[in-house]
This record gives sequence, structure tokens and C-alpha cells, in this order.
Amino acid sequence: MRLVIFLFTLAALGQSAFAETVITGDQFRVVDGDTVHIGSHKIRLIGIDAPERHQQCRNDENIRWDCGRVATDMLAGMLESADGGIRCVITGRDKYQRLLGTCYANMGDGGSVEGGIDVQKALIRSGFAVAEYADQYIPDEEAARKAERGIWSGCFTRPKKWRRKHRDCD
Repeated sequence: MRLVIFLFTLAALGQSAFAETVITGDQFRVVDGDTVHIGSHKIRLIGIDAPERHQQCRNDENIRWDCGRVATDMLAGMLESADGGIRCVITGRDKYQRLLGTCYANMGDGGSVEGGIDVQKALIRSGFAVAEYADQYIPDEEAARKAERGIWSGCFTRPKKWRRKHRDCD
């Protein structure tokens, strides 16, 4: 009976029961604007949602552009310029069993998490991702929106809504 209560409590805690882990590397593969592989680890950037690879947005002149591809390229470029590699603090798993983490691009600072660039924050502030599933990046999204950066320069569908609409079309 105690085991059942313990397992129920553990399940109720969800991500907060996940032991925090740090994954580092200088060899990585960017899957899309919010997912990266480091070695055999598939990591979903927590707290953000980037346009999907095939998603298009419209600029202020109503011209379509490949915002999903650009978001993917932005993440890849940021990580490729990180001469100190990438560090991800893993705090859980999503419903697809991908690791959830906050990632930092280390710019030759010895690899400290505190010294690296918060990748999620940078993507949102540049206007190539939105704050989703958590509140910590909402001020950064508001700053990008006010400055009309990236996807905020025109019209777009939030990635979560875009996926729902296109899930049966692939």
C-alpha cells in the first residue's frame, strides 16, 4: 500500500520529481527551432515554441516567408557560434518522452551555465519563438512583439495552433 501511495505521489509531482541533470557537448544536431540532439539525447527547449520547419509567416507587406526554416537556422547559428559548446539543464520529460531542458550556448567562458547565453531567451527576444508552457519568457516575448522582431514583424499563427491545424495534412 505504501508503494502505491508513493507512486501516486510521484506521478502527481510530475516534472518536479525529475532529478536535474546537465548534458553538455560540442557535437549537436538541430532538429527544428526548439529541439536539439546532443549525442543520443533529444532535448526539447523548455518554455518556448518555435515555428515548425514548414511553417510560413507573413511580413509587414503581407509577403510569405519561411519563418520555421529561419527559426531552425537561428538556433543552429547560435549553437554553431558557441565556441564553448552547449549545456542543457534537464528538468523532465514531455509526453513524447523527449528530455526537457534549458540550454545555454557557452561563449568560451569555461562552460559555466551562468556565463552562457540562455538559448530560449535569445530565440524569443529575437522574435523566432514564443513563450509557451511556462511564464518565465513572457517578458521577452512582449519585448520582441513591441519591437516587431522576427515573426512579430507581420502576421503568424502560433506554432501550437499551426500544428493542430496541419497535423492531418502531412
